[in-house]
Amino acid sequence: MPVKPGDVTRFLRDYPSYNIMLDTVQFDDEDISASIRFAISEFNAITPISSYASDAPDKFPNEWLLLLGAASHLMSSEAFLQIRNQVTYNDGNVAIGVDDKWQAYTNLKNDLKKDWKTTAQKFKQQKNMEQCYGGLSSGYRWIRTGWR
Repeated sequence: MPVKPGDVTRFLRDYPSYNIMLDTVQFDDEDISASIRFAISEFNAITPISSYASDAPDKFPNEWLLLLGAASHLMSSEAFLQIRNQVTYNDGNVAIGVDDKWQAYTNLKNDLKKDWKTTAQKFKQQKNMEQCYGGLSSGYRWIRTGWR
């Protein structure tokens, strides 16, 4: 079962009724689809190199891994937006920050990325070992018992 934009929305709890300040979703389906493609592309770049099609998330081998990667990319994207639009102004004795959550999004992205990268590396190592043992050979294979 592939990871769909609705799965990422559900994971992030990105519903209009929960986004009091926005009254809409923070990430639309197009943003989420792009983040899924980027997560697959990034996964392919981790050694050993793989070639999963970034436009075919249904062929990706692990949903949880793809979900973490997509969420990480979305948090990174939002951190860029926050830092670009950050401003603080004073209204009387009150300081008001607009788009001042760069650090929170960066921390969240870092946590997700760490989990994603650790899981991706272990996943690839396991797959690599499984493929290796089917064809590993040794020169000792040709030595016969009793031969000197």
